[in-house]
Amino acid sequence: MTGSTTMALTRVWTPSSNYSGGGKKRLIVVHTMEGFTGANGAYDCAHYFQGNVGASSHVCIDNNRGKVWECVSRGNSAWTQCNYNSVSVSAEQSGYASWSRDYWLNNRANELHNTADWIAEEAAKLGIPIRALSNSEATGGAAGICQHSQLGSNGCGHSDCGPGYPMDKIIEWANGSVPTTPPPTGNAPTFPYPSSHYLGQPSPDPACHSGYYGEPDHSNVAKWQGQMAHRGWDITSDGYYGAHSESICRQFQTEKGLVSDGLCGPQTWAATWNEPIT
Repeated sequence: MTGSTTMALTRVWTPSSNYSGGGKKRLIVVHTMEGFTGANGAYDCAHYFQGNVGASSHVCIDNNRGKVWECVSRGNSAWTQCNYNSVSVSAEQSGYASWSRDYWLNNRANELHNTADWIAEEAAKLGIPIRALSNSEATGGAAGICQHSQLGSNGCGHSDCGPGYPMDKIIEWANGSVPTTPPPTGNAPTFPYPSSHYLGQPSPDPACHSGYYGEPDHSNVAKWQGQMAHRGWDITSDGYYGAHSESICRQFQTEKGLVSDGLCGPQTWAATWNEPIT
């Protein structure tokens, strides 16, 4: 891909339990996974971080254009650059530090553009300037963008992203334009129940519709799940509102400033179609 215009990314929330509270962020740090280079490398790495592995990253990025896998919220600290965790947001990229500049540019252009778009979004949210830092600036308190290797031994002593990594192009593309908030995904279909009812896990409450007891609930749950999947959430449109659907609903409600009760009532239903994808 060529050009420098950024695009809004779809962020697939894949939460890791490996994180701690965060401080004020001044660094946007890019890493390589040193593996996970298959077609779904970001997905594979994000699910690895869900294990008891003592490591994580804010996002995982691969060559699938327009989507990243988000593991830790930007307000918290991912566990990936040792003493700099609390002041950094981090991206693990599918790849190796040994890759040449030509290989990155010719074979991983989608991934590089995803990284540039992510940097643009983080910089706008956190007030971090989009500029490449020197080693001394990165370790000395300046704000900007750096590779993991630039943080030295206090940053875990790693060598990624490597001497061939095209940081100059990343900075150029990230500075290309301010990413715009994507428009709403369309007018929400009418909530299919009375206003006091909701989609939720199976319950004796007559206002609860779980999809486990047939139509029309099964179809209505599947419709909501399908729209959440369209927004980028990791959910299957199977028509059953179980524990996973409730968890996804809670996360979405928190993201949109709604009451996070895990129940899809009229307000959450409407937001699923009408709120911008972030």
